[in-house]
Amino acid sequence: MIPVKTLLARRACMTLAGLAALAVPPALAAQASPFTDSLLDRVRALARATPGERPISVHVMKIVESSGPLSNYVAGADSQRVPSCFSVFQIRYRDRWVVVDAGLDSQAISENYGARSTVTFHRDRYDRLETALRDAEHVVLTHEHLDHAIGVERGPYFQTVAAKTLLSEEQLRTFLDPPARGVIRLARDSAQAFPVLRYDLLFPLAPGVVLIKAPGHTPGSQHVYVRLASGREILIAGDLAWQSEGLTTDQQKPEATSRNLGEDREALQLQLDWARKIAQDGQVAVVLSHDSRLLDSLVSRGVLVNDFDLRRR
Repeated sequence: MIPVKTLLARRACMTLAGLAALAVPPALAAQASPFTDSLLDRVRALARATPGERPISVHVMKIVESSGPLSNYVAGADSQRVPSCFSVFQIRYRDRWVVVDAGLDSQAISENYGARSTVTFHRDRYDRLETALRDAEHVVLTHEHLDHAIGVERGPYFQTVAAKTLLSEEQLRTFLDPPARGVIRLARDSAQAFPVLRYDLLFPLAPGVVLIKAPGHTPGSQHVYVRLASGREILIAGDLAWQSEGLTTDQQKPEATSRNLGEDREALQLQLDWARKIAQDGQVAVVLSHDSRLLDSLVSRGVLVNDFDLRRR
């Protein structure tokens, strides 16, 4: 296992010494979107440049399952009822793993969705998630919303999990001073337990794994690119869209919902256009955290593996 401080120092040295050209300078990023045709090439180069064995699989686990009208998730869609879920991911290496997102517990469901909520919470899966977080090499979050972050903000292994959870500066800032609904405020003394990750656009987290800064859904949103040892490419895009119809039709969430969440719709549209293009080209499997049908399809096709693998090898 690579200690967090060693990882941060090593990645910083790599970026400064030989990989700085792969990232967009802050001044340029402020003027134009980095989500262009060349971005995927830079991500791939950075994934290849990180030494070590690549991951062998990406696993998914649905912590909560529900359903709702498609029109709740995609602007202009019809009212057909579709399954939805709150999912978490495990990037599995031969002898270790990285967890992406940390789910929400039953307390958060009661507090935020009410006692009459019809969602199905899988307690056994959440218990497995807590073990996976405790024993992970690293933990990262696609963004700050409570259904993706509760597992690192509280729980029986808080200190252990926090010490290996890499929060970006933007994520930490959001947790300390939530700008919109859907974020649980993090106490400043608890915040001190988390290492802070500073990067401009791309960050090589582990062999074959690159973080892509993607503010829009939240200030600290990021995508997680994975290139497996088999050569398969996967982009865990969090809440870029809530259902795959948003990706295939290039439609965002309903505008009222987006405003309520405090989204940057202009930034999201540029990211959505980019993700749609690489998905249509068949180059990368784009994974959306809440689309239960998409996740089932990706499992049946062998792109994702159902359930976490917590074995030590």
